[in-house]
Amino acid sequence: MSTNQKTTLALDVHGGDFGPAVTIPAALDILAVHPQLEILLCGMDEDIRPLLEPKGHSPGRRPLLQRIHMVSATHVLTSDARPIEALRRGSGSSLRLAMEQVSCGRAVACVSAGSTAAMLALGVKVLGMLPGIERPALMSRIPSATGHTSVLDLGANLNVSATQLVQFAIMGSVACTTNGTGPAKIALLNVGHEDSKGDAGVRAAHATLSEMAINYTGFIEGHDIFAGKADVAVCDGFSGNLILKSGEGLARMFFRHLDLALRSGWLAKAGALLVRSALQGTLARFEPSKHNGAPLLGLRGVVVKSHGSANREALGLAILEAVAEADRQVPKLIESKIKEYWG
Repeated sequence: MSTNQKTTLALDVHGGDFGPAVTIPAALDILAVHPQLEILLCGMDEDIRPLLEPKGHSPGRRPLLQRIHMVSATHVLTSDARPIEALRRGSGSSLRLAMEQVSCGRAVACVSAGSTAAMLALGVKVLGMLPGIERPALMSRIPSATGHTSVLDLGANLNVSATQLVQFAIMGSVACTTNGTGPAKIALLNVGHEDSKGDAGVRAAHATLSEMAINYTGFIEGHDIFAGKADVAVCDGFSGNLILKSGEGLARMFFRHLDLALRSGWLAKAGALLVRSALQGTLARFEPSKHNGAPLLGLRGVVVKSHGSANREALGLAILEAVAEADRQVPKLIESKIKEYWG
């Protein structure tokens, strides 16, 4: 984020399993390290104000509160809100208000840990789609042997066409290519590496991407994602969601069994003490909460989805992701690339 230009972000205070108890402390944490950031807290006044009241002698807290502004909501959408419900009951909700701050230009991005389906429906309704993009796609980073691999779509679209897969590839390429690095390596998830593998849609997308001026490396399989053989793995939302949830489940199982093994006897406990610092640093890379913050690409504004069960630290990472996306003006870059490739 620029250090000399004010940036305003909208936060759905009630999104996620823990609501204001997590979102407001996370917002204060990020304000403390970004002096040019301001945050619009979109939510119910009666739930927000008690958490903003000074606690004891906290002189460092007062300057942070000056960079917080409240946007009063009339109600909150449930965490399992479906698209139709979000569209019918969205007006005045904390989620819709957060998106409206972006739509009207008051904020450059919004963050919510609410329902993915509701975010998708309201994002399209309130912000609209970028020209040349048929559907938005949810993207997140998955730890890999070389750092991380970004995967999209992660569940916004269960069934996609070849054209939409190509659009996802372009959006992923833009979002994952930063200044000072080469273009992101893009790959299509498939059941094999051969050109003949996969269904007709995947093969058609492969043929199109192979002829485009994009850093496309071809097909990859599921295990290649974790091996870091691509920067961006493109797939339908059904497959992407399975990969994400399976990876998170595998990580939790591994951590649990590792903990049991290191407590299994005095010798194991002694060994654990010797490798604790090195082990903690390595395991932290694979903790799902360390990769929180999934941008919903393809909309006319920056929208970032936080995991519903995100804690204070993880929610802060989602806020930082939104700030970074807005700072790079990712929607404008995507629009420019779509025009460049398809006119």
